[in-house]
Amino acid sequence: MAYRTYRVARKVEETPNTISIYLSPSDGDLPLQPFRAGQHLVFRIPGVGERAYVLSAFSVKPKTYRITVKHAVTNDGTTGHGAQFWRAEATNGDLVEASGPTGSFHLPEKLERPLVFVSAGVGEAPLTAIAEELAVRAPRQKVCFLHSTINGSTFALKGKLGSLRADLPNATWQVWYDRPRPIDRKDKDYDHTGEIGRADLERLSLSNDSEFYVCGPDVFVARATGDLQRLGIAIDRIHAEPLGAENDASIEIDETDKYTPQLEPRRVNFIRSGMSAIWRPEHGSLLELAESLGLTAAFSCRTGMCGKCAQRIVSGDVANIREIHARPKQGHQLMCSNVPLSDMEIDL
Repeated sequence: MAYRTYRVARKVEETPNTISIYLSPSDGDLPLQPFRAGQHLVFRIPGVGERAYVLSAFSVKPKTYRITVKHAVTNDGTTGHGAQFWRAEATNGDLVEASGPTGSFHLPEKLERPLVFVSAGVGEAPLTAIAEELAVRAPRQKVCFLHSTINGSTFALKGKLGSLRADLPNATWQVWYDRPRPIDRKDKDYDHTGEIGRADLERLSLSNDSEFYVCGPDVFVARATGDLQRLGIAIDRIHAEPLGAENDASIEIDETDKYTPQLEPRRVNFIRSGMSAIWRPEHGSLLELAESLGLTAAFSCRTGMCGKCAQRIVSGDVANIREIHARPKQGHQLMCSNVPLSDMEIDL
């Protein structure tokens, strides 16, 4: 198995329990190997051994590779060794060795049938890359995405998947939150409470003419695959990718999200854009209000981690809807993590 050396280009805290690592080639101008969404790299991690991580972003001519790692907790209460390496030891500029990309869990060369993706937890990594590949290869492909996670604090790539919806007009999306928080909005952030089960799959009247892709923790993949077979889906139409023994119960869940009660409608003026709107709780964050008006505001994580969505507040007061990790400069607030407590003016 041939290994190649990569440089850690940057690390992005997607949520308090998930980190994305961007890798660039360390050997000059040699291009990165093209790959199929759903494939993975196998890393040699010092003191740990070999660990496989699915590529969580797709490009026809990749300049970097991205993997997304969840911080799973082992039985003794510590972070798993592989995740610990990426979280605490690997730093920007470090060199790592990996083989691949490789793996048979990917889209076929010819897309002749409707597609159904059933995923949970860390399965959002291949799901995101596959959605990106479809947006490039076959944007009008008929596809159904079904994903299950604990709540918004564990849905690390939610923003990236949300941005793909406009690129896949014939796709349908359904999300299950097992334990939604007060700030997780039914019918906007998620569609169903609980986990994806056989009754849910039966209710969807899935066609045996489709190709099914199941990915996530081992236990989830085994259960979902069995449910599909019991519903009459032929085994040769089901493609499964177990991603490890960890399940959502072992993930570090962010319990620091806040909820501000008795929020009232407030007028928000976006000064540079010359636009104004009445904010209501169903709008969500100030970032989502701006987007609903067609305004473009920079963002990356949408979870208070990166700080890219910070804007200057000219007047008015805000309330945090979650604990933030980025520290905006004085007079600025994170659009993704705040709602208005008064009428406001924002320099956007």
